[in-house]
Amino acid sequence: MKLPRTKKMTRGKPEIGHAPRSIATLGRRARMRSCRAARAEVTGPPRALLRPRRALSSRHSFMPSLILLWSRALAAFGIYTSTGDVAFEEDRVILRDLHRAKAFPQEPREPGRREMAACERCDRPLRQVVFTTAGRGAQVEIWREYPLAVDGWMCRGCGWSAMPRFLSAEELAQYGREAAAHASNGQFDDAEFWLRRIIGSWPACAPGYAELGQLSSARAEEATGPEAKGLHRSEAEAWFRRAVLADPDRKLAGVRVPLARTLALNGKERDAFEVLDELLCDAALPASVRTEAETLAIDLRDGKALFSRATEMSGRLVLEPPSNPLATADRDALERARALLRQAAERKGTFPTLWFLGKVEMRLGDTDAALAAFQRAHAIDPEQPDGCRELGAVYLELDRAHDALPVARRAIELRPDDAGLHCNLALILLLTGDVEGALAKATSALSLDPTDAITRNLLKLIEDVVAGRRQRPRSLAEAEGRKR
Repeated sequence: MKLPRTKKMTRGKPEIGHAPRSIATLGRRARMRSCRAARAEVTGPPRALLRPRRALSSRHSFMPSLILLWSRALAAFGIYTSTGDVAFEEDRVILRDLHRAKAFPQEPREPGRREMAACERCDRPLRQVVFTTAGRGAQVEIWREYPLAVDGWMCRGCGWSAMPRFLSAEELAQYGREAAAHASNGQFDDAEFWLRRIIGSWPACAPGYAELGQLSSARAEEATGPEAKGLHRSEAEAWFRRAVLADPDRKLAGVRVPLARTLALNGKERDAFEVLDELLCDAALPASVRTEAETLAIDLRDGKALFSRATEMSGRLVLEPPSNPLATADRDALERARALLRQAAERKGTFPTLWFLGKVEMRLGDTDAALAAFQRAHAIDPEQPDGCRELGAVYLELDRAHDALPVARRAIELRPDDAGLHCNLALILLLTGDVEGALAKATSALSLDPTDAITRNLLKLIEDVVAGRRQRPRSLAEAEGRKR
């Protein structure tokens, strides 16, 4: 029998049953706004970011290394859907061979043509295509190894091809909408395909880099495990840095805010503050960006980035019973999380930080430290049912059931329909000697949740005590049948 129960705290406002917002989620809406704003600002080629274009004759090879002749392309277009290392799906020329795909640069060195009507070899009409490693089935592994999506042309007659094709502002906006739709559904590879087409057409496209940074940030939020999150956040940092470098005129000043946020989550707080300080010195900074940057700076000073990193390191581990053995790697992760949380608590002792610190201390077996953290959290916000719950639980671990009694009663006053809180109070009443009160409260808890196995086990224990089949336990360990 596992008693007392603790409840997983979910995202949201740090109130009844909810964990605080982490810095990883603070800017989600702002990031979506900045993505839309980045697309809205682009109404044509980013001239300030491009070298002057020169006129191209019909025989000019604007990127000679990218004009590829596929010996089997004619047969593929005319009769077959695949030639082994090249396949065709609608307007996609899918490169199945990784080595051959890498002959195609992911981004152009200079802009391509806007229009190209006829083949330069046979003068036949050209078809607009996208050269890509994205495709069905196992092709996704090639895509993830070398994500390529570049618009261009191919001749049906002789197989001559050219790339990149310079996208219009309307196409750019459409591709951005397609990417946003896929990303909102968690289809990150599909979203990246559309964004890759943008940067595959426009050299040094700051909005495209910014969008890819947002996409990597979204992937990090959805990833499970600190390693996967760290990988995607590193990718996001690289994209945001490229966006900043490609934006010397600060047309996308707002991209520096998610860069700072990502730096903080990657453990580079000093760099994050430098980015924000430089940004806030800009007198021409839009008011909305200034507000977002100032808010982030306050959050960083309050230790929210430290809190976010700690919860990612230890999230699933703190929800396990303290009696469960810890692997060495898990203990190391918890100890790193504890160090971050203690640092955050020194900056600003908030309820969420102290509550989570208490959970980590409990999982590491330092009950006295856990009690100190939960007491501080409860003092900050005594109206938090989850604060009462955890404070009562640590009192029970320390054989202080009488101290646990008032906080358990208060927790039920704050959340009267929580069967788990009623069950916890029943256990505390049993340990303090009020067997009849324990029986009534356990019966009440079971009526609130008839399927709860913990409540059923406790009720049976109380009934055995009432019937004389078992002595009344004096401690939580004795009630659970474990050694202290």
